[in-house]
Amino acid sequence: MLYYNGTKTFARLRQELAKNEGKCSRVDVLVASRTGKSKKADEIKKLKEHRDQGLNDKTNEQIFQDMRGNDTHGYLRAYGPGKSITQHFKVKPSRLDLFQELIEVKKKVDQLIEEARKDAENARMEAEQAKKKQKVANDVDRKIEQNNANWEKKFHQLMNFIKGSNYLKR
Repeated sequence: MLYYNGTKTFARLRQELAKNEGKCSRVDVLVASRTGKSKKADEIKKLKEHRDQGLNDKTNEQIFQDMRGNDTHGYLRAYGPGKSITQHFKVKPSRLDLFQELIEVKKKVDQLIEEARKDAENARMEAEQAKKKQKVANDVDRKIEQNNANWEKKFHQLMNFIKGSNYLKR
């Protein structure tokens, strides 16, 4: 990716972006400093748009590292002189990868917990529906038994009436 800002430093560009847009990340600086015919800047813009639309869940730092690679030897890209990796991430460079893995694991755990909650809620709803169906089935069975008993009783009464009367003797 070619640098298109001339003699303007990253620090000055970052300050201008922060003044105009409020918050400024390394991705914003990278895109702003490479606004020529750079395919990578277009890729970064697409990744940010996808994130805004909810198609991926990458942070600005993850997008930056995917495009430019990991920061090494204490140098923090797109910040200019004066800011080190330790100052920015508040961890030592040797532990930076572990810290980022920890963040990713926490996100995955949160997603799994949310999925488990949804599954538990769905199971609870299904159990309630099954109980309702069972209750309805029990009510129907009980009513069928009552109807059968009523029909049997009426049938016996009819048979007794027929035996008692001389209806069959004719």
